[in-house]
Amino acid sequence: MKVSKSQALLFIFNTLMERGYLKKTEIIDELQISEVTFWRNIQEIRAFLCNFNLFYDLVYDRKENRYIFSNQYFAE
Repeated sequence: MKVSKSQALLFIFNTLMERGYLKKTEIIDELQISEVTFWRNIQEIRAFLCNFNLFYDLVYDRKENRYIFSNQYFAE
């Protein structure tokens, strides 16, 4: 499915909110985007979280090979 940048960002964010994680390959396949575009979208979401002080970060979990929200407010 071809989508605009805004739609891709919303799809990625919504997937994170619903599942709490996302896998790069699933998003790339679903949205038909390149790895570079995926990475840029991840950076946009990270900037959004930081700019609006939402106390969350989007981090890569190497063990599970997925991206997850990390709550910086409650981190020790």
